[in-house]
Amino acid sequence: MLFVVLPAYNEEAGLQPLLDDISKACQGIPLQIIVVNDASTDHTLEIARDYALSNPAVQVLSHTRNKGLGGSLMTGFKHVFAQRRMLGEQSGEWIGHDDVILTMDADNTHPAERIPLMAELIQQGADLVVASRYAPGGKQYGLNPLRQVLSWGAGQVMTVFFPVEGLRDYSCGYRAYRASVLESAYIIYGEELIESRSFAGMVELLVKVANYCGEIREIPFDLHYEKKQGKSKMKILATIMGYFALILRLKKEKWGWVEWVGE
Repeated sequence: MLFVVLPAYNEEAGLQPLLDDISKACQGIPLQIIVVNDASTDHTLEIARDYALSNPAVQVLSHTRNKGLGGSLMTGFKHVFAQRRMLGEQSGEWIGHDDVILTMDADNTHPAERIPLMAELIQQGADLVVASRYAPGGKQYGLNPLRQVLSWGAGQVMTVFFPVEGLRDYSCGYRAYRASVLESAYIIYGEELIESRSFAGMVELLVKVANYCGEIREIPFDLHYEKKQGKSKMKILATIMGYFALILRLKKEKWGWVEWVGE
């Protein structure tokens, strides 16, 4: 089973085209799409619910207050874990080892056409597949220079502090996880799997889950930010501070202040 988790905050313009693209790209694949409405103030919730009425593969969860990207992902993940347990109990069989949890932005800037390949790589043995703008063949369009520098710089900094072999794109949220691996990380970390409130939460999730992955693959994709309509949710200063806070917190947790400073 492929579970697609879509955190959505004020994405009324891009959500329906994305749902159409996912449904088209994933024809023939057992699929559930979980839209997590993060207390949107536009028509995101209504669009998602209307879509679910005609497409049983779509499920809609909704926050009454905004919990941020990390909180929305956690809501979606826990829902998937519960679904997997329920399906296992109904079938009387072991929960599917090859189930996939895929995350992507709900603003239609991530091309759904890459989903089948990412799911296939999990089936072939990868535990984590990252769609990367920086892998050979990857591109990005419509991103302002400051955002480009921030995304690239985040990867460079994280490579120094938390190196993951072969990985270039640490901040992109377009990823496929082996569900059993992600659930194992959740069992270990609990609600602390994603503590960061800013977009640094995507980096935090990657760093923590990577510790439990055997094989990690990175594939190129084209980020089409020119398709995004409306104002970006990323607050540049908060995101930069979030990255530094994440580094300090994870280093302190791993080695303690004395060892970290000595390093």
